[in-house]
Formats: sequence, C-alpha cells, structure tokens
Amino acid sequence: MSFYRKLSIRSQLSFIAASIAAVILTIIVATYFQMSGIIRDNNERYTKDLGAQIKETVHANKDVIDRLMTNIAYNEDVQKFLIEQNAAEAYVYSKKINSLLINMGNLKEGILDIVVLGENGRWYDLYGGNKLVSYYANSIAPEDSIRYFGLKDFGDMYPSRNVIPVGMNMRSLQPGERFHSVIGTLFFVIDPKALIGRAGSLSSESATLVYLVDGDNNIMSSGDPEEVGSRLSGIIAGRPASTKPMNLELNGQTYVVQKENLPEINSMMVSMIPMSELFSDISKIRRLELVISVAGAAVMLVLFRLVANNILLPLKKLMSFMNNIKRGDLDKLKNRISLQGYAEITVMSTGLNSMLDQVDHLTHQLLETNAMLYEAELENKKSELTFLRSQINPHFLYNTLEMVKGMAAVRGVHEIRDIAKSLGQIFRYSIKGENMVTLQTEMDIVESYMQIQQIRFGGRFKVDYEMSGEALGCLIPKMILQPLVENAVFHGLELKESQGTLTIRGSVHDDQVLVLTVEDDGLGMEPERLAQVAEALHRQDRDIGSRNEPRVSSIGLANVNNRIKLTFGSEYGLDIGSTLGEGTKIRLRMPARRNVHVQGIDRR
Repeated sequence: MSFYRKLSIRSQLSFIAASIAAVILTIIVATYFQMSGIIRDNNERYTKDLGAQIKETVHANKDVIDRLMTNIAYNEDVQKFLIEQNAAEAYVYSKKINSLLINMGNLKEGILDIVVLGENGRWYDLYGGNKLVSYYANSIAPEDSIRYFGLKDFGDMYPSRNVIPVGMNMRSLQPGERFHSVIGTLFFVIDPKALIGRAGSLSSESATLVYLVDGDNNIMSSGDPEEVGSRLSGIIAGRPASTKPMNLELNGQTYVVQKENLPEINSMMVSMIPMSELFSDISKIRRLELVISVAGAAVMLVLFRLVANNILLPLKKLMSFMNNIKRGDLDKLKNRISLQGYAEITVMSTGLNSMLDQVDHLTHQLLETNAMLYEAELENKKSELTFLRSQINPHFLYNTLEMVKGMAAVRGVHEIRDIAKSLGQIFRYSIKGENMVTLQTEMDIVESYMQIQQIRFGGRFKVDYEMSGEALGCLIPKMILQPLVENAVFHGLELKESQGTLTIRGSVHDDQVLVLTVEDDGLGMEPERLAQVAEALHRQDRDIGSRNEPRVSSIGLANVNNRIKLTFGSEYGLDIGSTLGEGTKIRLRMPARRNVHVQGIDRR
C-alpha cells in the first residue's frame, strides 16, 4: 500500500483502471465457465433421463416377448407336435399350433415370424423363416434362457430388411425319461421397433444422437432410419462403456459421448452430442460479451483520459506556481493563482491564495506568538511540578503503615499494631495483583478487615466463617466480598444495642455455581425500603440511596452487582433479603471457576 501511495496520480489511475478491467474480465470468464458447467450438467441429466426411458421401453418390450415365447414353448400342443412319432397326429397338432402362433404374433406388433424347430428334424414356421434361423439353433447354450442374437440382415424375406432373431431352448414337460430335456428350439424374428418402440426416435427432438447397437456394433436403432443396419464407428464402439461423459474427436468435430450396456439384450446404448451444438447458445453469449467488453473498454479509455486530464492539468499548474514560491522570489509572493476545474482543485487554489494573503500578517505576529508560547510553556511546567508534588507514592503510604506497626509493637500498643498490620495488608491487596483471585485470598483480606472492626467495636459482634474447600479454590473478582461485609457491619450491626453475629458462607452447588452468603442479625430493613433496594439492583442502578434515610447507602451493593453481571453475565449477580428487627441476608452467585482445592473453613 505504501508503494501504491508513492506512485504518481496518473499511475494510480492507470492501476485502478487496469484492476477494474481485470475484475470485469475475471467475472466474464468465471461466468462463462460456470454456464458451461451448468450446460454440461443439464445435458448429462437429459441424456440419463433419455437413456432411462429407452431402457424402460426395451425392458418392457423384452418382458412381453419373453412371456410370449415361454407360453409357446411350454404349450401342450407345441410339445406334442415336437415329440409325436405318428406323422398323422403330428399334422393335426401342426394345424393347432398354426392358430396359436398366429394369435401370439398378433399380440405384439413387430413380430415378423415364429419358427419351431424340433430335435428330430420336424419344424414349423409362419412365413418361411426356418431356413434362416436354423443356423442359430446350435448357438444357444444350455444355460441360456432366451438369447437375443443382435441385428441380422435377412434380405427381402420380411418387410424390414434388418431383423433381430430371438431364440430359446424348448424343454419337455411330459413325464418320463425325457422330462426337462431339450426337445427343440423356438425362434421369434422381430423388427427392432418391436423391442425399442418409439424410444429410438426420441433423440430426433434434440441435437443429441442416441444409438442402440448390438454386440457386433451394428446400429439397431437411431434417430435417422437410414443408419439402422450400418456399423457404428470403431472409434466410438471401442471405448469402454461409461455413464460419465467423455470427449471424442470424430470427422474433425468434437462430441460429448456417453455409453451404457444393456446386457439383457446383448446391446449397448450410445449417446452423442456435438460440442458445437451443446455450447451454441453460450457461444452467442460469449460473442456478445466480447463485443460489450470491447465497447466498454473503449468508453472507459475515453473517460479515463478525460478524468486524468481534468485532474492532472490543474495540478501541474498548481505545482509550478508552488515551485516559484519555494524558490523564495518575493515578487512571486504577490502573485495569485486561478484554477478552473473540479471542485477540490478550486478549493485548493482559493485556500492557497488566502494563505498567501495572510503570510505578511502572520509574519508581523510571529514574535508576539513566540512570546505567548514561551509563557504558556512556563505555566505548563509550573502546573506539572505542582501536580507531581501533590501525588502520594503508594509505596510511601505502605512503608509508613509498616513503620507505625513497628512503633506500636515496640511500645506495646498491640491494638494499633494489629490495625496497622491489617490496614497494610488491605492496602497492598487493593493496589497489587491480578483482577481475579481465589476466594481464599479474598477471605484473608476480609478477616483483616473484620479484625480492624472488632478492635474498633470492642467485641460487640462475632464473626462465623463457613467455607468449603471447593469454594475457597474458586476464582472471583478482587474486592468483591469486602463491600458486602462492610455493608453488613455499618448498616446492620453498628447500631444494634445487643451483641450481634455476622455469618459468611461459601459453597459450590451441583450446577457448578459458587454461592457466597453474608448474613447478619442486625436491624434489618422495612419492606418498602427492601423493595426499593431490590428494584434498584434489578435495574443495575448505582444511586439507590434515599435522601430521607442517609444511613442506608447501597452504592457498594450496586457496584458489586454490576461487576458480577459485567464479568459473568446477566444470569449471575446479587440478591438481598431482609426482615425488620431480624437482620439482612445477601447472596452472591457466580460461576465456579476452580483454580486450586484448599482446606475448608468452619469457625463458629
């Protein structure tokens, strides 16, 4: 950034213009690739949907053909025709199966011929297909249920030159030695449309080319009927089947190709779309973006030159004028500059002229100003000296207390010694150390404070401590408990005529909350006053004292409550309960954040 600030304005403007152009170009390129990815994904989904439709159609038609063949193969008349030894009886059965085969052929459009071949050389067909399909009888393996032989050219024998022979072994159902043995072969000669239906023409509705090819790469179905029967390009057919799209160069054009096997009919489905067709729309958008980018760059260049000249020319004139002044030519100091341009440069020229108008006047006032500054500096030094003298070194106070304690010990005034010792500990604790201390450390200071108060009041009240070791190891804000103890002494026990008791408790509850309780059996508060204090604490109001009751000052309580809420959250803090004539109980809640585990305190 410092390097950028050192550049000339023209260089900075050029850098900004280049950055804007780079950002726009990046956005255009990113948008183009994003759109390309979306188009690829949409084409892949469309191809998958189209393939699913074709597979569904093929499976449905195959299922119909398989059922028809099964019905014929295990028909009683057909079985008797194949195994009957008597020629006359076989002729009778042939008449019966003729009607059966005609009816079965009419149930499914595209069945061109049905041929029954027996093991004993007996055969029957509808339209002369016996001599064409008998060649394939021995190609059916015993484990094959129904076999599709792919696309075959049977010449002019049938209305469709390219047909698909489908064969299955016929097994005997007659009881005896030949039960379930092969007694013949059943063939269907079908038009490819009988298997594929209209699914083969779906691709004609878009630029996608969809082919159904057999095991020999012969095209069984295509959007172009003229391609049926021809062989698919070896470059395409040689690639392994994959539902993931791949790019393929063919005849100087790039295609996006997807392939999927259909093992049930010994074939494969191939979808192809030219890359140019796939991205034809986005190519138009790219050309439009290019034209807009060139036009925008030209406009930006013109605007850049206008802005640069509008900024730089007045600046050059101003810099030349300032260089003349810098050379110290007194005659030049009387000249003034007039700049026409943008508002800022006009303000600068006006300000410079005003500055030059004041140079002479400021020169005459220079000595007087220096004298005034010198006097002000002297006064400032005097004030600093006075302030330093008014400061009291905390270490001096602490050392003085130590001296008082030593003198009291020497002279046998043990009360003064104890008070000075406790006060020194409290003073040192308040000005040193961390903001968070253990409850054990805080209790040491509370005990020092209570020692001073008990000396002062001469045993008018006693103090009970009930602290668990788990509680004493918890971290709390420094000087958080002493104000509560002080409040109990001065507002609860000081004015009580009989001996009082102050109880300080600390424990960790099951919900990992540290609860500290300061309870006295002093004067207590009236219900109205208690409600005022509780409401003020709830509002986190520091000034909750009453002008009619100056003895009740709860600034310390509000301060403790605010500190707890600011440190740990609004769910923690202080609550107070009191009964007039019976005493006051203050409870403090905060999270139990453990530091160490110490021995508990129980002094009652």
